[in-house]
Amino acid sequence: MVKIHFGGSRSLSQKHFSFVSQVVQASLSAGASVHVGCAVGADQAVVHSALSVPSSLFVFAQFSQSGQGSFSGSAVQSVLSAQSAGASVSFLAGGPLSIPLRARLLRRSVVALRGCSFAVFFLAYPARSGSLNVAAQAVAAHIPVFVFP
Repeated sequence: MVKIHFGGSRSLSQKHFSFVSQVVQASLSAGASVHVGCAVGADQAVVHSALSVPSSLFVFAQFSQSGQGSFSGSAVQSVLSAQSAGASVSFLAGGPLSIPLRARLLRRSVVALRGCSFAVFFLAYPARSGSLNVAAQAVAAHIPVFVFP
C-alpha cells in the first residue's frame, strides 16, 4: 500500500480546504494510506477529509491522549475524533514531554514520514519553517515532495 505524508501551514485560506479534501479523497480512492500530524490548519483539514476511510488514516500527535503537551496550534479534538472513528493515532510520536515542543514537533513529523512514498504539503504564504523542515527531511530521504501554495 502506498503511504502518503500530508502536512502544511497552520493557517490556510478557505479555498485550500476544499482543495485539501479533493487531494486527500483522490489519494484514498487510489488505495493510499494517509499519514498526518496533529496541528490546526492543513493537518486538521487532512484529518477531516480522510475520516471517510478511517482505517487508512494514521495520525501522529506530539501530545498525550489526555492532551498534555499540546499547544494553541494543536488540533486535539480533531485527533481524538479521528481516533474514535477508527483511525490509528500515535500519541507522543515525537518523544516524551521532556523534549522541547519544537523538537518534538519535528521528530513527530519525521516519524510520520517514515515509510511514505510521497510527501504533500499545502502551504500558505509565507511558509513557516516547520513544514519546510519536514519537506527537507523528505528530500534527504529521497521521498518525492509535492507542494501546493
